[in-house]
Amino acid sequence: MVSVGYEYLIQRLALQVRDLGRPARISGAVNKRIDSATQVLFPRGVAIDDSIIGHLEFAVRHEGVNLEVIDAVFEHLVQNELLQRLKATPTGTHIRRICFLWEWLTGNSLPVDAVSTGGYVDLFPSDHYVVADEPVNIPKFRVRDNALGTRDFCPIVHLSSVPNNPSFADLLAEADRALAAVTDPALYERALNYLYLSETRSNFAIERETPSANKQERFIQLLQHAGETELVTEDWLVELQNLVVRDVYSQETSYRSQQNWLEDSTGRVTFFPPTPDDMRRAMTGLEAFINGSRCRNPLLKAAAGGFGFVYLHPFMDGNGRLHRFLIQHALARAQVREKGIVVPVSAMMLKNIPDYLAVLSGFSKPVTRLWGYTRGDITPIVTTAANGRNYRYINFDREVAFLHAMVQKAIREEIPRELAWLVGYDSAFEQIVAEFDLPNKDISALIRMIHSNHGRLSENKRKKFAHLPDNVLSRIEAITQAALGREIENNDNSMN
Repeated sequence: MVSVGYEYLIQRLALQVRDLGRPARISGAVNKRIDSATQVLFPRGVAIDDSIIGHLEFAVRHEGVNLEVIDAVFEHLVQNELLQRLKATPTGTHIRRICFLWEWLTGNSLPVDAVSTGGYVDLFPSDHYVVADEPVNIPKFRVRDNALGTRDFCPIVHLSSVPNNPSFADLLAEADRALAAVTDPALYERALNYLYLSETRSNFAIERETPSANKQERFIQLLQHAGETELVTEDWLVELQNLVVRDVYSQETSYRSQQNWLEDSTGRVTFFPPTPDDMRRAMTGLEAFINGSRCRNPLLKAAAGGFGFVYLHPFMDGNGRLHRFLIQHALARAQVREKGIVVPVSAMMLKNIPDYLAVLSGFSKPVTRLWGYTRGDITPIVTTAANGRNYRYINFDREVAFLHAMVQKAIREEIPRELAWLVGYDSAFEQIVAEFDLPNKDISALIRMIHSNHGRLSENKRKKFAHLPDNVLSRIEAITQAALGREIENNDNSMN
């Protein structure tokens, strides 16, 4: 089989870009286009001009808009080839899009008169991509710029990756209704506090860290005010970084000025973020994406903004915690926050760590393969760095679908579970107080121990309450089981 389109250009020009995933190829075994999970096959008779511009037109027409590859191709494409093709077919849909992209991506202007005929064409076909809410018509090439971002950072999302059953708006409304159903003001307040605490502890637990009481409280307060900041800026992110890092020595005053990396226990590098200069340019674009109105979809804003941040890794420490906070920031701006609701997304990520890590490695592995390095005594010695374009133009299909799933689980499983726990806890506590004269702290501890141990008090824990008769402990077990039976059963099922 012969490669065509983007794959042909990558091979011919030795482009340093991430794997396509589904390269296009010519096959004599098919008589029409065949899409599979690993490749796209075209019959031998498919029309294609066997040149760089010919394969680029073929790719844009049949494979979509891959900004990373297109930007790399422009470094090898002679400007006159573009001008000649545009002159030959001035109303050609795909050559006009390519000429617009030349100016948009390179920042240079093509010496050509404005196209005077032909209707406007979408840069990203709106029947395949999520596009800007406020597209801009570019008269020179009669192209409608509907990209979600700028040339400094432009997320790409296919419509097929955005779940609509239920819609994201419906999910957020479900969260509001779930807590609105709690009519007891005291219980409502405790439910909110519990959700904030759960989100805070889970966010740190993903990093295998247990925050101090002061740091935990500061982060809860931070969550309570998520969404209130109008603009995401470097100064604001630096303030947040100082709040979430482990110690004062990890606090920073600006985005990083040196290269960082992640490695496993063997010392093998698992992720290289962009170089400091490339990171700064991409962060400028990320800030514009989050702050701007081109994309108002809260799911996309949360997924591309949150995951884009952690892929750029602008700090030496604290990036993971801030990436999950930025997701909360986007969700908060999408919700009616008079009720102060927080969706415990980090709690669900913690319970679905393999899926979460798979999403992260889906970007980190292919981009890290573009780096050349040798192992040093302390730091890796970089011989070849990936290009900034590898981090500026990212397909966020995987991240969007994952975040939707986590929000759905949080709203339909975690919030009801935590509400059931609070209601059951109160019921058990009241019954135990009515039957036994025990300190409140002991009653609370017993309920929590029984709940966490699947409805039973372990032998080790029984020893800590050896001053109580067995029949009293057994009765407390029975009360707790009755009050929290369904919650205990759900807890057991979630662990299986």
